[in-house]
Amino acid sequence: MKKIPKQVKEQLKPLVQKLLTKCSSAKALTKKAEWDEMVEIFETLDAIQDLEKNYKIPFPDRKNNWERFYEWCEENGADFSSIEVQEIKEGNFGTVAKRNIKENEAFLKVPRKIMMSEISAKKSRLGPLISSDPILQHMPNVQVAMHLLTELLDPKSFWLPYISILPSSYSTILYFTLNEIKELQKSPVIDEVFKLIRSVIRQYCYFFQLFQRDTYAKSLNIGLYFTYDLYRWAVSCAMTRQNILPNYDGKQQVTTLVPLFDMCNHSNGRLSTDFDVQNDTLISYSFKSFSQGEEVFMFYGPRTNAEFMVHNGFVYPENENDAVEIKLGISKNDPLYNQKNELCNKLKISVNGPFYLYKENCVNDELLTFLEINVMNSGELEHVLNEKEESTDLLSEQFSDLKRRAFSFLKDRVNLLLKAYGSTVEEDEDLLKQNILESVHHYLAVQLRICEKKILSAAYQYCIKKLS
Repeated sequence: MKKIPKQVKEQLKPLVQKLLTKCSSAKALTKKAEWDEMVEIFETLDAIQDLEKNYKIPFPDRKNNWERFYEWCEENGADFSSIEVQEIKEGNFGTVAKRNIKENEAFLKVPRKIMMSEISAKKSRLGPLISSDPILQHMPNVQVAMHLLTELLDPKSFWLPYISILPSSYSTILYFTLNEIKELQKSPVIDEVFKLIRSVIRQYCYFFQLFQRDTYAKSLNIGLYFTYDLYRWAVSCAMTRQNILPNYDGKQQVTTLVPLFDMCNHSNGRLSTDFDVQNDTLISYSFKSFSQGEEVFMFYGPRTNAEFMVHNGFVYPENENDAVEIKLGISKNDPLYNQKNELCNKLKISVNGPFYLYKENCVNDELLTFLEINVMNSGELEHVLNEKEESTDLLSEQFSDLKRRAFSFLKDRVNLLLKAYGSTVEEDEDLLKQNILESVHHYLAVQLRICEKKILSAAYQYCIKKLS
């Protein structure tokens, strides 16, 4: 491993400060200004990565480390006799059944001893820094990421067998180039993309400076090797693998990386994992039966494909819980803002969302009620606000055409969102079939667009049906 020389750090300092200032500024007021700002951020980040490129830490080839990893898991009490890790696609691994596994059968037990978490981070050499640093204190996911770095750089670390089988890079949004992000520019996910990228870059800048000035931070030696590439790797490890588990007392929740358990890929299903507080062990049950030789999946929870792509680096077209966030809110410039706001509060409806269009039952009651309030006139608002009874049913019952106006408003909004993409579902599907996309990130972006457009198109048809 090559340490970053002092002269390179001196070259980095003004760039890091410039980047920190950019990523700490208030959100741009327009989409164009926000994009232009992101272009500047990436230009500075590219200059930093160029200076750091000769000091990347070489990661071991995970293909050669599984046996030692298995031994380490077994030595420390893990029970994984029903499954083994296999390469499913080139470079992508998953768990496969070594025998037939019945539904609701425990197929994996992992003791807390081999987990990396907030708890083990505070007990490690990182502990004193966590106690004194406000960012580490209040961001458990960052604690775990930095804990991972300290252990990666310690040749005697207890967790090296685990770290040696982790991927050397990820397909989370942190690995997308600006050109690849451009494929998502018209997607509702772009706000979350920019927010996460700015946040992680800001953290990198903060820790770069901390490792230069803080005496204890310097003693950890992370600063000798600390690069943006290394930090985004650690953050991506945490984002894609973290679980929230009970503390020793079974009450407080802690962010945790769980070896073996984190090798199971996602599928539609149900949550089927428990934590045995008495034995301090995570137990994973099969949500359905799996035959010998079949890949064993788990259900990660009801997340959208936008969440999966940004934080986990994959898109799951069959996702039964997929949804598209639709940006809606009552503008403070609306002359009826006070009345609409009061009615939203009365009916316990958010004034600014978030609101979603779902793959199944695309328009839920909360969204419909908000839309009805949003299209109400002054007389209607006054009438409902004077009612003593508080019920969302009052709206449609009293005004016969309210639902029609609400669906008409939604139809127009959805139509605008669909047109903004600049391409159809069919055109995007052709892109995937032609296999001409430049990278896996480009492929994921197009996949996500297809999923979003299908939900929006279904919502558009649903509105037309309601209006007919």
